[in-house]
Amino acid sequence: VTLGGMLNFTLKLNNNNKISIKNIITNNSVNHMSFRSGKDFEFDPINGTNIIARETGFKNTTFYNSTLTGTHKIDALGGFTVNWYGSFGILDQYIPLLQRLQYNQYNNIEGSPYLALISNGLSQKSGSVFYSTLSDYLYNAGGDISKTFTLFGQKQTIKGGYLFQVKDRIYNSRPFSVRLERYNQGLLSQPFETIFNQENFGTDGRFTFDEIAGNQYRYIANTILNAGYLQFDNNFTPWLRAVWGLRVENFDQLVGSTRKSDDRFVNTRVTDFLPAVNLTFKVNPKMNVRLAGSQTVVRPEFREVSPLAYYDFDLGATVIGSKNIERTKITSADLRWEYYPRNGEIFSVAGFYKNFKKPIELYFNQSGVGTSNTFNYLNVDKADAYGIEVEFRKKLDFISALRNFTLGGNASRIWNRVTDETTNIDRPMQGQSPYTINASLQYDAEKSGWSSTVLFNMIGRRILYVGNDQVPPIWEAPRPLLDFQIAKKIWKDKGELKLNVSDILNRRAKFYHDLNDNGKYDKTDALAIERVTGTNISLTLGYKF
Repeated sequence: VTLGGMLNFTLKLNNNNKISIKNIITNNSVNHMSFRSGKDFEFDPINGTNIIARETGFKNTTFYNSTLTGTHKIDALGGFTVNWYGSFGILDQYIPLLQRLQYNQYNNIEGSPYLALISNGLSQKSGSVFYSTLSDYLYNAGGDISKTFTLFGQKQTIKGGYLFQVKDRIYNSRPFSVRLERYNQGLLSQPFETIFNQENFGTDGRFTFDEIAGNQYRYIANTILNAGYLQFDNNFTPWLRAVWGLRVENFDQLVGSTRKSDDRFVNTRVTDFLPAVNLTFKVNPKMNVRLAGSQTVVRPEFREVSPLAYYDFDLGATVIGSKNIERTKITSADLRWEYYPRNGEIFSVAGFYKNFKKPIELYFNQSGVGTSNTFNYLNVDKADAYGIEVEFRKKLDFISALRNFTLGGNASRIWNRVTDETTNIDRPMQGQSPYTINASLQYDAEKSGWSSTVLFNMIGRRILYVGNDQVPPIWEAPRPLLDFQIAKKIWKDKGELKLNVSDILNRRAKFYHDLNDNGKYDKTDALAIERVTGTNISLTLGYKF
C-alpha cells in the first residue's frame, strides 16, 4: 500500500521577490515473502546440503519533507540575485515482525526428510524473529548570491553559496531466536505453517525462545556538514566559455555511541577542497567541444561505518560494518565532442577517466568451515577507470512512415582496475561493468495524443561481491532488459491513460563463481544465486484539474 500527498504554495510579491513552501509526505507499507531453495555448502563443503528456506515480513516506511525557499533580485550595486532555503525531513522505518526459517535435508541419512535448522544456540539465520525501528532527521539551511555583469563584451557571472546540514539517526533492532536443547525429529519435521505453534514451546524437550543480545544491533549517528563554494561563469570570447570554481566541505560524523569508551564509537572529521572546471569551445552554432575536470567525494553510509550485524536472507550471510572505513575521493576528467544537426538531435563522442582513492567494497569473509558467512565493508588503496562513450538521437522523419519516431541510444566501453600494493590486489572494481548499452525508440504523435517508448538496456558482467583467498568473487552475468510504455491523451488533453510493461524478456539473473576464469558464465561454473524478478505491468489513469 502506497499513500502520498503534497501541498505547495508560492507567494510572488512582485517581479523581484518570490517565496515558496513545498511539503510532501509518503507512506509505504509492504508485506513480503522470499523463498529460496538449492544447496547450502556451510555444513557439507563437498556435496552441499539440500535446503528450502523462507523469510516473511512487513515493513512500513514514512517520509515527510518541508522546504521553504526564496528568490530575490536586488537592484542595488548593479543587481544581485539571492536564493535561500531551509528544509526539514523525517524518515521513519518500522519492521515489527521478520521471520526466517530454513529446512535441511541431510545427505548422510537415507530418505531423510527436510528438518528445520534449529540448534541449541541462537542464530539470525534460521528460527529467528527480528524487530527494528529506524528514524532519520535531516535539517538543511543555506543559500547563494550571484551577480551578472559584462566584461570583454561578454556576459559574466560570479556566484557563491553556503550549506549547513545536520543528519541524525536512531537505529534499534532486537533479534530473537528459537532454539532446541535436545534433538526432536517430530518437532523439526513440522511444516512452516505449524512448527512454531504455541503448543510446540516449553521446557520439556520443546522449543524455547530468547533474545540475541549485544550492542552491535543498535546505534546512533550524527553528521554535521558545512560547505561553501565560489563559482565563476566566464565567457571570454563568443566561442570560449569557462565554468570553474572551488567547493570546500567540512564533514564531522559521529557513529555508534556518544561515549568514547564504547567500542562502537567512531568520530570522523575531514575537510575536502573540491575544484571543478568545465570549458566549452563553440566550434560553430551546431558543434561544441567540452573539456571538464573535477573532484568529488563519496562518503560511507551509517550502516557501513557502524558495527551493526544484520543477517541478509538473500545473501545467506551476515553483513557487518567497519569503523575503519574512510570516504572515497574521486578525480574525474573527460573530453567530449558534440554535434547538433537540428533541434532534438545529437551525436557525441566522449572519452573519460576517473581515479578513486580508497574506494569502498563489500568483501566476502569466511573464517572456516562450519562458521557463519559474513560480508564486510573495506577500503582498497585505489582504482582507475577510463573509457569511451558514444551517444546519438535521430529523428526518422526522412522516411514518411516513420515521421513521428525518434531513435536514440548510447554505448560505453570501460576499462577499470582496483590495485592495492599491500594485498597484491589487481582486478576489476566491484559493481563496474566493462560495457553498457542503452537504446530507445520513441513515438510521439502530438495531434492524436498517442505516445510510446521502447527501451533496451544491457551491461557487461560485473563483480557482485568480492571474494577472498579461499572463495572466488561472485560475478553477475549480463542479461538484456526490455521495457515498453504506451500512453494516450484523453478528455481534451486533461487526462492520460498510460500502460507500462517492464522487463518483458524476464531473463533469469545469474550470479556465479567463475571457476574456469574464462570471463563468462557456463556449465562448469558454480551458480551462487539465481533470481527471477518477473515482468511488471501497470496501468495508470491521470487527470489534471
